[in-house]
Amino acid sequence: MQQTTGWTVTATSEDPGWLEIPAPGTADAGAWVRARTAELRRDWGERWQPEHEALVPAALQHGLDRRRPDDALCFQFWPVRELRMVLVHIAFGAMAEPIDWAAAGGALSPIDLPKLGPGVQRIFRERQLDEQSGASIDLVGVDLICTDERAVVHIRLEPTLPGLAADVVPSFHALAASVAVVGPAGPFRASEPSEAALGGTVWSSEAAIGSRQ
Repeated sequence: MQQTTGWTVTATSEDPGWLEIPAPGTADAGAWVRARTAELRRDWGERWQPEHEALVPAALQHGLDRRRPDDALCFQFWPVRELRMVLVHIAFGAMAEPIDWAAAGGALSPIDLPKLGPGVQRIFRERQLDEQSGASIDLVGVDLICTDERAVVHIRLEPTLPGLAADVVPSFHALAASVAVVGPAGPFRASEPSEAALGGTVWSSEAAIGSRQ
């Protein structure tokens, strides 16, 4: 749970492997990394390998470093007992200007979240340079955007490898379905997206994410 200027943002998940990334200054970073490392070590059991003693804390620290200043909530999701994880950001705030959907890019499709209302899912691709090999790597990310034209809820699955994205999207959607935003006047409820948001074309998540690798 996170409170932002009188608004409370909450999210829950029934799936194991979700770790909430604390906001800067709210927890001792070193202590948090050590505690989460110990939890994962116990949970992984025989799957824990000697190299994980260094790699897992580094991955957890990466999660701390990636938490954005405007995040109301941030999670690192470890879907299986190995070094595979993704980051999810949940932000809420006032809209400075209308969203320019024509410039957004990606595959846009309608969504409806139980506690937020209608919105738009955007599946997009990025390329990242591998520092070790120098090769270009294709990544896939997902945005869920709900707005009432005055404020906006933005839930993002950070770009990751397409196969991993395909694996975690069901759990990502389950978490998003639990997100609630409540203010002094009651719960936030999004309005229907404009026609410009979908451009007359609806894409499926599976087609946009692509084949698993």
